[in-house]
Amino acid sequence: MTRAEGTDVQKLLTNRLLTADPTTGILGDICREGRTIHVSRSTGRIIVIKETTEEDLVELGAGKSKPNIIDLRGKTVLPGFVDTHVHLFLHPYVETSWEDQVTRESTAERTIRAVTHAKSTLLAGYTTARDLGTEGAEDSDIAIRQCISSSIIPGPRYFCASRAIVATGSYGPKNQQRPYLTEVDGKAGADSASGVEECVRVVRRHIGAGADWIKIYAGMEYVTHYNSANGTKITLHVFYHPPHRGLRPHLCRYSLKRS
Repeated sequence: MTRAEGTDVQKLLTNRLLTADPTTGILGDICREGRTIHVSRSTGRIIVIKETTEEDLVELGAGKSKPNIIDLRGKTVLPGFVDTHVHLFLHPYVETSWEDQVTRESTAERTIRAVTHAKSTLLAGYTTARDLGTEGAEDSDIAIRQCISSSIIPGPRYFCASRAIVATGSYGPKNQQRPYLTEVDGKAGADSASGVEECVRVVRRHIGAGADWIKIYAGMEYVTHYNSANGTKITLHVFYHPPHRGLRPHLCRYSLKRS
């Protein structure tokens, strides 16, 4: 290890390491005593796990002058959890109904709530979250992601979808005077689209806004996941018939992920 590599390493002293099967999550039979985990500061990845040496203990005894070693002996440490379906811009419906949150709460209030939810999510142990729709708060999740990435506010690694895409007339909030509309005073819970061409247009708009994922609502028959080449993923919330298949070549061209 070079001197430069040595300064990039964060050492974690442990009493015992428990392993788990990565496919099932079931604890394994291997229990390793007295190990030091070497982690790259720049990437956050584990470089190597070695037996704790006398040198490690001496380094720990040096105190604050050696900030590259942390004593975790006697403590329980878990890897960060991942929540793949959150809505940081919503709060419990027992407090306020979905319709009232979308139509009566300002975007500023909902964004402030999202900031507090992001911090609460991180403090609960979730280091990665995927937000599948602002539900009427437009592209505010893109700004939240930028603020988290810039360390302006605390929060998990945050992937966002901006607004979900829905079939025209299928979502809310419903306008009581004109029930054929799915918005109230310009507030809509998602982007409406009919047919392949409109879906392509809306997807392109979301790509331009900076969405990490594209979320598509429809019927309630099945859910399909596609991966594409550019990086944005797509999750289909279910379709009775396959209009989404016309989108697949377009989404693959931009490497989008769907939800």
